[in-house]
Amino acid sequence: MSDGIRRRDEVLLRAAFIVSSGGDWIFRFALPALVLRLTGSAISTALTYAVEFVPYVVIGLFSGVVADRADRRRLMIRCDVASAVIVTGIGALCLAHASVGPVMAAAFLLGCVRPFSFPAFQGFLTERVALERRAAMNAWLQAADGTLSMVGPVAGVAVVALLGPTVASLANAVSFTLSAALISGTAVLAAGRRGRLPLRAWCRSLGADSVAGLRVVVKNRGLLWATALLTLSNFSFPAVTANLIYIVAGPDGRLSASLAVVSAAQGLGAVLGAAAAPALLRRFSAGALMQSAMGAMAVALLLPAVRIDVGALTVSWFLAGASTSLFIVPWRTYRQGAVDAAYLGRVVGLQRAVPFAAVPLGAVSGGLLLTEFGAPALFAGAAAVQFLVWLGTRFSPLGSASSPTAPDTREVAEPTVERPAPATPRISPPRDTERVSVIDPVDMRAQHEDPV
Repeated sequence: MSDGIRRRDEVLLRAAFIVSSGGDWIFRFALPALVLRLTGSAISTALTYAVEFVPYVVIGLFSGVVADRADRRRLMIRCDVASAVIVTGIGALCLAHASVGPVMAAAFLLGCVRPFSFPAFQGFLTERVALERRAAMNAWLQAADGTLSMVGPVAGVAVVALLGPTVASLANAVSFTLSAALISGTAVLAAGRRGRLPLRAWCRSLGADSVAGLRVVVKNRGLLWATALLTLSNFSFPAVTANLIYIVAGPDGRLSASLAVVSAAQGLGAVLGAAAAPALLRRFSAGALMQSAMGAMAVALLLPAVRIDVGALTVSWFLAGASTSLFIVPWRTYRQGAVDAAYLGRVVGLQRAVPFAAVPLGAVSGGLLLTEFGAPALFAGAAAVQFLVWLGTRFSPLGSASSPTAPDTREVAEPTVERPAPATPRISPPRDTERVSVIDPVDMRAQHEDPV
């Protein structure tokens, strides 16, 4: 692929990310606000947050295989179109004043799409972004997500408070549609034509290929420890995040400017952390940066346990945003270098399925803890769990990881006319890639999602 095509596709990927994530930030306040208004329950509101992560556990182990086998470009487009349809349906449910059950079901369906789109995006990134630019791209994505985290809460609270969840849902549907159109503008590559296998052949390969991805993670101790530690971390921070609207807005669900201020502080921290990450990676190892970030997150969660007000929450969320970026940038750069591109989708899918299994449990447990003992106890418990995550990062192979990269030997063909792909051979797991070379990252998201 020529440098010109790579740069054009990189620009289109960035634009699609911005558009889709911007709509998600508005919608992020719409759904829990709607459920809170319908029920007035902290547990129900937390459950809305949790139900979106259940599909990651149910289908996440196989979605990465699909992302590796399929034409990633086409898969991303289809995911955006499906998401637009589902979010439009949620808007219709708002207009119809539906009960909480159909809203939860629609949120679950939307969650079923994301386990496919994120691994496809990560694999697509390795195809279209040159090796030496990946650290910069990861940092840019995280900085963009942080910027949206500052602007998004203001827009989200304003749209939901003034115009209601229906308009917020429709705005997100438009963002998914525009994202699909932007991805459609990327080059069509012969190397990406992996998706034209018969359904029976696809089903036969899922089990073996999922096991192959699992073996890649198990053989690399850094990846294995990261999976375990991220699972523990996804029990602590989501327990607080899922209940933030209830903590700030109260049982009546009235969104105020305080919620926008607290959430925007997280975005500002994420931007500054992402901006600093490439320079820090040139001075410190990826492991040192990741363990420092996990320690900072524990401190961030402890602050509101000592003093629970908007000021403390603002400082806490700022530190949480900065520490998240300072973990995600080196982590994703490390993983992209340690895992062969042909296996990246299933490794990403696995490392989201397993840690995200803790999110619903953490969210509901947080709601129960908040209801029974109050917000300080919730923050203290989350901080204690996160302290264990820091200890694990500090003394595990992940804490001593270098900033790796491995040669991307996969040839990517020039744009050509589409043609059917031959039958896909069984893939054997690659050799242990734990020992990898050191890179010097250059100049900078994510699903909203998550440390993984």
